Amino acid sequence: MEGPNGGAPAAGAAPAAGAAAPAAVTFESLKGLQGDAFTAILPDDIKAKPYAKDIKNYEDFVKKFDGAQTLLGQRNLPAATDPDEKWAEFHGKTRPEKPEGYAIPEIPGVPKEFVQKAVEGPILKGLLHKAGASPYQAKVLTTEIMGILFKAQQDMEAEKVKSTKAKDESFAKMAGDLFGANKDNVLANGKKFLAANLPEKVRPLLESLDEKQLTVVLAATDGMAKKFTGEDPFRGGGGNGGGGSGETKEALIAEMQNIMKDPAYADPLKDRVKNTELNQKMEVIRGKLKVLSVGK
Repeated sequence: MEGPNGGAPAAGAAPAAGAAAPAAVTFESLKGLQGDAFTAILPDDIKAKPYAKDIKNYEDFVKKFDGAQTLLGQRNLPAATDPDEKWAEFHGKTRPEKPEGYAIPEIPGVPKEFVQKAVEGPILKGLLHKAGASPYQAKVLTTEIMGILFKAQQDMEAEKVKSTKAKDESFAKMAGDLFGANKDNVLANGKKFLAANLPEKVRPLLESLDEKQLTVVLAATDGMAKKFTGEDPFRGGGGNGGGGSGETKEALIAEMQNIMKDPAYADPLKDRVKNTELNQKMEVIRGKLKVLSVGK
């Protein structure tokens, strides 16, 4: 039966009388399709999929479907509660066989020597391997970590230089305020003064003192000498070995004699404070005599 104006039957119209009904689709009919005949019944977008290249018949299609469903039902990552062996099996698919297998790239802004020292040893590569890092993950991690570590080292070194410079400037000012412009001569005379008054076994330690340490010791010695004697133990003109300002052996001996005449020197019960002061003065004078005997 024709449609209006003699055309094809209208959509939804009943098949013409005597026309054969479409064949029913059965498992047997699908199973009989092979190669291009089977592929022809697939939608065009499915035909274009890479996995469709292996589908040549209905059986192939069913196997593909079953395999996909099986994979969907499997967990891709082990759970946090899974044993180490399961994680090792999972990581073994992507990480190198041994830690040495990681290739560490050049890192912009970081010296090669710094990277080699930090990475090429067994520690970092061993940690990357233990963590199951893939080569790509190792590249990202080492690049970021080395950049952070190198910057931190540079910042620490810069801060150290800045701090050292500030301390040196502070020390120079302090030493100038303490000893004046003749600082070097004072330190030399002071060293002689200490050598003359220290026990023989301790004297070698003087040579191990740096300028700052020696300055601290001399400042303490200078302060005590001035406090108890009013004398300068090592700022002399240098002609007497640093033992005072023009002091002579005779003058020092006379001063000792005057101290010994004081009753408080011989009897501490009379005046303990004065006895202590006089004894300290006597020790300073003895030190000056030793310096005079040592000379320059």
